[in-house]
Amino acid sequence: MWWAVAGTNLGHGPAPEQLEHAGAGRRPPDQPYAPLVAGAEAVLDWHADPVVVVGLLALAAAWWAAERRVAERSGQIAPSRRRAFIAAYAVLVVALVSPLAQLAEERFSVHMVQHLALLYVVAPLLALSAPVTLVLQVVSPGVRQRLVLPVLHSRAVRVLTHPVLAFTLFAGVMYATHFSAIYDAALGSSTVHGVEHLLYLVAAALFWWPVVRRDPVPGSFPWPARLLYLVVAFPLQSFLGLAIYSSDRVLYDTYLDFGSRASVLADQQLAGAIMWVGGDLLNLIAIGIGLVAWMRHEGRSTARLDARLDAARAEL
Repeated sequence: MWWAVAGTNLGHGPAPEQLEHAGAGRRPPDQPYAPLVAGAEAVLDWHADPVVVVGLLALAAAWWAAERRVAERSGQIAPSRRRAFIAAYAVLVVALVSPLAQLAEERFSVHMVQHLALLYVVAPLLALSAPVTLVLQVVSPGVRQRLVLPVLHSRAVRVLTHPVLAFTLFAGVMYATHFSAIYDAALGSSTVHGVEHLLYLVAAALFWWPVVRRDPVPGSFPWPARLLYLVVAFPLQSFLGLAIYSSDRVLYDTYLDFGSRASVLADQQLAGAIMWVGGDLLNLIAIGIGLVAWMRHEGRSTARLDARLDAARAEL
């Protein structure tokens, strides 16, 4: 063996296949921290779309200015409303500009998480923050009487916030964007993608506004009807997720630029499962919260009725 080593040291290097065998299973010495570097790059790779960033900054500035204006008038915003807005804003930032948004352009499953966050987390939280009530608190009495209240009581708002139309728009947006050329167009254009997300938020806001009813919503919608509304909406994302999960072909060709057909199909199945199971779980949470709110409402109504009966008995 010594002469082989000597031959190597004298300039007769080993064969290429020997070098390959010797280095198999070893990390290259010049890149010892490559996985850590790649992970750090992924964490720092924020999706800084200027239009989205400006929109988010404008939203935060508008809310902060509105709170200041209400405070100047010796009023205050309920802490629960403030917490709801902060939570909605945080999820919105994560969904639209964090590394999650960057990865969503390459993975359908991550894109589905992004859509569920907008539809089932951001929209109901924004409804809980009562933005219309905040506008009513901020504007002057004259503007409130001449402009804001007439708009709230207009026929257009009554139609748009009717539960049947809100439900139809919500379902239509979800199915139309996933089963048409809109989805691929959104993946190829940041403008179309932004419009798609705005459409999701508007449709989801119209869907949740009659249920949450923190703001002055036209018409009546008692709690039993609201819970039935949510139960009927339960299979909405289930059927969509099941259809995506069961498809044996790639639905969106853009994802083929980032992986093989087999890997894209597997990721597509994962996206369908996320929509199916994740949407059902979020809907169940909403129904559970609705049941608790209904019981509290009934408890308050019973307490008020008992107080009136006690007052009537005292008078007698």
